[in-house]
Amino acid sequence: MASKQRNIRVNSNRGRKEEVSKAIFAHQAVLAAMRSRDFHRLYILALLLVYCTLFYYFGELVDFAGWEALRWGFFYGVHDIHRLFFLAPIIYAGYVFGVKASVVITIVAVGICIPRALFISPFPDPVLRTVLFIIIAGIMGYLTATTRAKSERCSRLEVLVRSERDKLLGILERMEEGVLITGPDYRIRFMNPSMVRDFGEGIGSLCYEYLHKLDAPCDQICKLPNVISGTVEKWEYTFPDGRTYEVLASPYIDSDGAVCQFAMFRNITQRKKV
Repeated sequence: MASKQRNIRVNSNRGRKEEVSKAIFAHQAVLAAMRSRDFHRLYILALLLVYCTLFYYFGELVDFAGWEALRWGFFYGVHDIHRLFFLAPIIYAGYVFGVKASVVITIVAVGICIPRALFISPFPDPVLRTVLFIIIAGIMGYLTATTRAKSERCSRLEVLVRSERDKLLGILERMEEGVLITGPDYRIRFMNPSMVRDFGEGIGSLCYEYLHKLDAPCDQICKLPNVISGTVEKWEYTFPDGRTYEVLASPYIDSDGAVCQFAMFRNITQRKKV
């Protein structure tokens, strides 16, 4: 009998501990949710809806409460101007939460505005005015959400392209062959350390001035127009100091969308001598 009572007390204590731990976990989860950025955004959205609703029905609230000092004619008109305030939560929802949130808040705004149009407004066509406004506001919220989504998508793509470009340039930095990226304006955009070691620093210079000390592009030497048009070129060139390089050039699209020339310089001077 004593052992049974002891087991009952142990099970009871264990159950209370589990309940306390669950309560603590739930409390921590609520606090974490309240600290999150989405909670504050929802709070702002709810406040916007509450303020817009109070403003929209302020005349009726004044009549109900009997506040004669606040009975202003502005609050008893056709309410076309008052409905404009609902643009704030609709556009905010579209900008922050996306298309679905914008549609939901537009529907909520319809539910708030329609009762006054059906049962309170003494002016002509109150329902038509309300419906037209809601359609326009919903379109504005939708456009805001889609524009925001496109902007974020473009930003993510730019970051991805920049990251991939940085990875590629990191690989080129470690290559033994010289690498030269030249823009369609003949300006050098990138040189790896091997190219700098053999020819010196030249980023931003014109390639024909940097490599060949010429005042203008030479059609017999330069393959840039052919390369940026989509062809792959391979040739050998011997510089005045006796060095011979095998050059392989192909098109390369830079992060700004410009079609450039990606050229790899391999020193074959010793092979030529042999």
